[in-house]
Amino acid sequence: MPHPDRAPIEIAAHRGTGEDFPQLGMLQSHRPSVPPENTLPAFEWGWARGTTCELDVYLTADGEVIVIHDDGTKRTCNADLDVASSSLAELRALDAGIVKGETWRGLKLPLLREVLGVMPDGKRLYVELKQGPGLVDPVLAVVDAAGKGPDQIVFISFSIDAITAIKRKRPEFTCYWIIVFEEVAPRVWRCGYDKTGPDGLKFVTTWQQPVDYAALVAMARNEDVRLDALDTGFVMPDDFPRAMRELGMPWGVWNIDDADLVVRLANAGAIQLTSNCTDDVRDVVQRYTRRHVT
Repeated sequence: MPHPDRAPIEIAAHRGTGEDFPQLGMLQSHRPSVPPENTLPAFEWGWARGTTCELDVYLTADGEVIVIHDDGTKRTCNADLDVASSSLAELRALDAGIVKGETWRGLKLPLLREVLGVMPDGKRLYVELKQGPGLVDPVLAVVDAAGKGPDQIVFISFSIDAITAIKRKRPEFTCYWIIVFEEVAPRVWRCGYDKTGPDGLKFVTTWQQPVDYAALVAMARNEDVRLDALDTGFVMPDDFPRAMRELGMPWGVWNIDDADLVVRLANAGAIQLTSNCTDDVRDVVQRYTRRHVT
């Protein structure tokens, strides 16, 4: 196995073009010239500039797999609907472009099958399950119908139940478990992830404090399921990369746009970086680390 500071590193385009927060003061600037996040033009934009895009999926009330990050439509559409309790027809009646600007008026929330339909050969897609195991079979059915295999699709989720369920059903696919760290006091950390409520869809956030790296890895890799990596936010304890190396668990990072952090985490052994600014991140990795970008 290559040394981690020389192994290939994958750069994934977050929601195609990156998350959109037009409010003043947000770290990620609003870019009116690029398509709105999680729309078909956004993924075409992302794939035109790299190999890999990332998206988020929910199940509609009538069982369709739709692409959107939030559990409601208020931030990205022209009306506020709850995604899981709305029908496909209700959600598709919304305008998913006008909030970004007049240029994008008329865009619709895409279905996962539509995104896979415009996915070029040789490109890759991270599919984040935003609900629990009840979403697994519908997502797999869409992926199978599109003829996309483990060379093109990576599954990710905050839900330990959802990601282990999909790995159990289809072990040939790469599956990353998403976690998040919070520093609740100086050098005092907790780790958050999701379990699933009784309906099999809604998430219930769980916090581990103090952080126990070995316990996290044991949850990700046990006798029944062996997840491929952890996927953490860029805010993390200083000893996380070393602990993962000692435990033999690969790890990636979301959602990273800062050049200094990119260099530090790439050199620490991250296997992938998800970013709103993939062109810049790719350039930084190639210029200032010994990693090969995929």
